[in-house]
Amino acid sequence: MKKKIFDIVLWIITLFFIGGVFLMPETVPIHWDINWKVDGYGSRYYLIILALFPILVHYGMFFAKKIDPRKRNIEKREKTYEIFRYGLTCFFIVLVVIFYYLTLNPQGNIKVILLSVLGLLLIGMGNYMPKVPQNYFLGIKTPWTLANEYVWKKTHKLGGYSYIVVGLIILIYALLDLPYEYIVIMVLLIGDVILCYGYSYFVFRKIDTKNIDL
Repeated sequence: MKKKIFDIVLWIITLFFIGGVFLMPETVPIHWDINWKVDGYGSRYYLIILALFPILVHYGMFFAKKIDPRKRNIEKREKTYEIFRYGLTCFFIVLVVIFYYLTLNPQGNIKVILLSVLGLLLIGMGNYMPKVPQNYFLGIKTPWTLANEYVWKKTHKLGGYSYIVVGLIILIYALLDLPYEYIVIMVLLIGDVILCYGYSYFVFRKIDTKNIDL
């Protein structure tokens, strides 16, 4: 029942977002430079694509679960998968609200707002990352995590910690308004990808493949 109510509310919010596009100025900011200053404008109808993101994510993850070759794994940890599905849907709803606000207030402090939301998202994802079941659509997907469930679990445990650490650093940069945040964040995000990718390969090389079903 609660899921049906959420779906109805989501459709209402989406229609509200789409209707709001026609109340926006003809041209809206669509790009910011590394100093968080608007450096690109476009048609307000670009916002329609953004307005559809929450509903696309919500139902996209629903259908992905149905067609995943390892959907039995998802069914065993369906609660965790659903937390990600509803959490990401809400994240994109918040993101649409933020961009609508910035459209009407282009001089608003986009840096603090976006970095705070990104930091909180990574912290939230990090807490549930170790519980993500092996699948083809959600999680840290490398050739080695997909080949072996033990590697998947070890990599996602590390990924959970690294997501939280990166999220906390981003949140600190947002709240304290520290300099060079763009460079620091890019280094952190790229470094986290390299860390998880390399770690999954390292674990895969170390395991006794004779005792673990590939």
